[in-house]
Amino acid sequence: MGWLEDKFQEFLTAVSRVKLGPGVLGTIVPIITVGLIAIAALVFALSSNPLYALIGLAIVIAFLVYATERTFRYAEKNPIPALLSGGEILQLIRDQTAARDKSIVVEAKPEVGASVSAIEHRGDGNA
Repeated sequence: MGWLEDKFQEFLTAVSRVKLGPGVLGTIVPIITVGLIAIAALVFALSSNPLYALIGLAIVIAFLVYATERTFRYAEKNPIPALLSGGEILQLIRDQTAARDKSIVVEAKPEVGASVSAIEHRGDGNA
């Protein structure tokens, strides 16, 4: 049993190093993990009737595969919202806009929850 415990500990250590951020992936992956635990509980609860257990297992696994595939497809097409959330996305957009348009002045350090008033236009008459 020592070898299995060592491998399980290595697995938990590797999983604990993965950081997805607060975006879509950081939200969906724990939900999918709970779904897998729910599958195990469902199969255990229905183990007295194997047919119902297999039907329930197939339905839940199909849903989780579909949800996982859609989530990662979204992350491939939209990597920024997949990894960042609310205030972080706004800061990134603010910084990107200021980098493209030199009339936008961003003087303050980025703050989570900063509003649009943090972005000001230089008084060149076009603002």
